Amino acid sequence: MGFFDVFLNEEARIQKNQRTLTNRDVQPEDRDAAARWLAANGKPKALVALVTRFDMNLENQLKDKNEKEVVYGLLDAAGPAAIRPIERHLEKCKQVAIPLKLYVELQGETAAVEKVVQLLEAERAKDDFKPQKKVDLLVWLVDRRHSHAISAATPFLEDFDENVRYAAMEVMAAQQDDAARIPLEHVLRNQAEESNRLRIRVAELFVHRRWPLTDVDGVIAGAPPGYQVRDGRLTADR
Repeated sequence: MGFFDVFLNEEARIQKNQRTLTNRDVQPEDRDAAARWLAANGKPKALVALVTRFDMNLENQLKDKNEKEVVYGLLDAAGPAAIRPIERHLEKCKQVAIPLKLYVELQGETAAVEKVVQLLEAERAKDDFKPQKKVDLLVWLVDRRHSHAISAATPFLEDFDENVRYAAMEVMAAQQDDAARIPLEHVLRNQAEESNRLRIRVAELFVHRRWPLTDVDGVIAGAPPGYQVRDGRLTADR
């Protein structure tokens, strides 16, 4: 602690330590000291500041990994007190992988899936052109099954970004649930869909799962090359 820090109020000291923690140009031991001060403070604002270290990357990946592991351990040790700070961070952060891993550890898998569903809804409402967080949340959801996963992913089949649309489709495919059939059939009928890999992947799903078609004529018009409709189902050309 610097000499003049004694004249700062608590909020100012939290802000000062957060700036140090997320400054690539300071010495590693200074970032470590800032992280430990924030953890020791333990107040919600201090823990929110501590979590922001996950959104900053160092050029030296090994050092970055080690520092993030220290921060992870400090937050894990904070227990339930860290839950709301992590939730607040997830609402604004750019990188979700480590905070979500920690959230699973503190709250459990089901709570984490429900949080991701909420985060996806919030991302959908944003009027911006930053798709990476949507992709990362959907990719995280691919490995989980949940009753709300299909409804959460469906709106993203019409996202402007191809990677978001593809990730949304994979979430729906991973659920092993026939409820995905109707929204995915819309992808086949959508002749404005420019992603050939998405259309082919959806066609493969319809063939593999032998899903019946609701709108045969629409699928005939929009199906990708190499596929045709027979007896109300999509088949691959042999």
